[in-house]
Amino acid sequence: MSSISYLKKYFLTGTAEEDLPFLQRAFVSSSQLPEIVGIQPGAMRLIVGNKGIGKTALFEFLESTSKKHKLPCILVRPDDIASQLQANTSDLASLKRFYFDALLRAVAMTIGRKHSGLLIGDAKTLYQEAQRQGQTSEDFIQTTLKLLTAIAVPVKGVDGVKLAKELAGVASNPELTRAINNQLLDSSAKVAFLLIDDTDQVAQPGEPQHLNRLWGLLLAARKVATECPNVRVLVSLRSEIWLRLQSEAKGQRDQTDHLRNLVVRLNSNDDHMRKILIKRMNLAAADSGHPTTDPYTLFFVSDQVTLPYSTDKRSWESFIIKSARERPRDAIQLVRKLIDSTESGKKIGDNSAQIGMSVYSKERVNDLVGEFTPDCPEIRKLLESFIDIPFESDFETIRDHLKRVGSEFSLVIRGSIIQPGNDDLAVVALQLLHEAGFLNARVPDSRQPKGFRHVQFSDEPNFVERSNWNELQAAQWEIHPAFRSRLIELTNNRQARK
Repeated sequence: MSSISYLKKYFLTGTAEEDLPFLQRAFVSSSQLPEIVGIQPGAMRLIVGNKGIGKTALFEFLESTSKKHKLPCILVRPDDIASQLQANTSDLASLKRFYFDALLRAVAMTIGRKHSGLLIGDAKTLYQEAQRQGQTSEDFIQTTLKLLTAIAVPVKGVDGVKLAKELAGVASNPELTRAINNQLLDSSAKVAFLLIDDTDQVAQPGEPQHLNRLWGLLLAARKVATECPNVRVLVSLRSEIWLRLQSEAKGQRDQTDHLRNLVVRLNSNDDHMRKILIKRMNLAAADSGHPTTDPYTLFFVSDQVTLPYSTDKRSWESFIIKSARERPRDAIQLVRKLIDSTESGKKIGDNSAQIGMSVYSKERVNDLVGEFTPDCPEIRKLLESFIDIPFESDFETIRDHLKRVGSEFSLVIRGSIIQPGNDDLAVVALQLLHEAGFLNARVPDSRQPKGFRHVQFSDEPNFVERSNWNELQAAQWEIHPAFRSRLIELTNNRQARK
């Protein structure tokens, strides 16, 4: 069996479901864990992050780690919330009440199906009473609230140091230990977790009238945290959905203000991505019988790759990380494309990079189209229009292009028709491309070693604004490396047709 065959096991699709058999061994904790789990009684956390950044993997890891330490942890998803919502229900009070009931019914079912070991003493009595009442009973909800409180365990029985070590994956993490002992395990007699994942699936976020459904579920989750202060509630939500909730949900300004301080914006910097890659490669190296060998020498032809459609060279690690859009799932899927593009029994080389990146880049364009079509029906044409634009351009080049593109095809972005020659509307198009991660700004910064820094949407969501015109002009604009191979292929295809 060739060495590269062992690599496949740890580089599948990058989804938590596929990784579940080895997730506990391969998971790399985020430096944001102290903020995530250091939840005070009666509060909740809204974990906001890009698709593929690892929200579901984080929740799966928290659930399995909590189980090891005998901490009750209930994980529910929208498909567990099976109640039927009336189509004409739109007011927030009714939606909050509906999702509060539906959420607690899902919690009771999950406890009975997956956590029967928690049902002892008062908890068992309450669960039996809830089952006797039946899910259609109004009393069922109040009994389930009491049940949630009853399954929580006394904090004096939880070792905060050991829990921090297990969560962080290192011998000592003082910041995480302090957060656990001072917030999670302090000022409360008991503690349990309720994790609510994939919340955007309760609605169609592209439909403005559906946004209140998401508000209803978020406010219902917060009500659970308030009424059951022993239960620490964590809710995950995609970044673009949270942005839409803030900008488009009419009349919900107060709700945004109430939840803003509960938000943790999940990110994955280069160092975190590097640790994820090396952890999985080391596991594969150990499986192949070479636990002490540098995995890059074991699985790759050389320590550097010639970049696709270029003569420039870069380390494999840098190539993978810079192509991954700050999303661990992308990095894992790119490695899988490299593996699948390598001949059996061989190591990954330049040819694998060329072939693998071709498939990967095309998929990233498709991903953006899937994510942003509700905002811009012609987004594919907008992205592909950049085949005539250098990968690194000044603001005037980008602005001129976006002022012309509306004359080539009908371009509508979030209800605004992008008319040719209009500076303000060109900025609207640039906002979308910056938010999507297709274009990133590089601004001068004397504090940085190279004299500049990159401004991504997650860093400064309001960077692309008409009022910020001078900063926009001072920036260099770069097409993200993940999309460049696809643009080059489209250019080659066009030339071949001529």
